[in-house]
Amino acid sequence: MSEITNKFLMAFLVALAASSAGAETITGKVVGVSDGDTITVLDAERTQYKIRVSGIDAPEKAQAFGQRSKASMSELVFGKDVEVV
Repeated sequence: MSEITNKFLMAFLVALAASSAGAETITGKVVGVSDGDTITVLDAERTQYKIRVSGIDAPEKAQAFGQRSKASMSELVFGKDVEVV
């Protein structure tokens, strides 16, 4: 293989490893809701994970509609089993 091909292959493998390094799946029960876009998940080993939902920006508790946002998220997920990817 040429040097350019080797460098390309190495760069590709590094990029592939980096993209899958953070791809962990967490399965557990929602045990807390901080606000409209942040939940706490408890897994089978009793480890808690604070999860922020990507792609949304809900109001914080002290902001206008913050309590309503938290209540809506609680209604949707609190006490339910979830899988976070």
